[in-house]
Amino acid sequence: MPPPKPYSIARAELIAQQFGRFATQHVHQLAGHHANLAFWIAEAAAAVRTIDEYQQRFRQLRDAQVSWVQQHDTKITRYCPVCRGACEFGPQAPDRPHRVPSEDLAAACEAVRKAVRQFLVRLYHAGFVSEAEVRRSADLVGASIEPEDLERGDEAR
Repeated sequence: MPPPKPYSIARAELIAQQFGRFATQHVHQLAGHHANLAFWIAEAAAAVRTIDEYQQRFRQLRDAQVSWVQQHDTKITRYCPVCRGACEFGPQAPDRPHRVPSEDLAAACEAVRKAVRQFLVRLYHAGFVSEAEVRRSADLVGASIEPEDLERGDEAR
């Protein structure tokens, strides 16, 4: 069983999935999600901010844990997968916490921004939001909107 995903990444992935789902729904469903646009943009912005602030929180966690281990001379007995019991080389000081790789954090952040962009463009083309609203909402999460995203084809005229 793989270890659980870090909170920051799991949250971002869940929000990106929601936005991705919203962007592919029927127009009557889109109307309902548009009504809650401010809430969902705030959720996406908070997820991005949580990822952006990860390094600072990790340093605090690491420093506090390392300090505790040193101050209390903490030792733990590790599990030995060979003999399926307590390791004969223990107890030892616990490992320092491991940070989430920057690439994983960046990918989760990018997934949120991409999904938000997709949803906003869909709302724009369906006539629910103006270009200014698209850009304002996209800026709140750091999503980029390209000029061609907002071009309307002949079918929209």
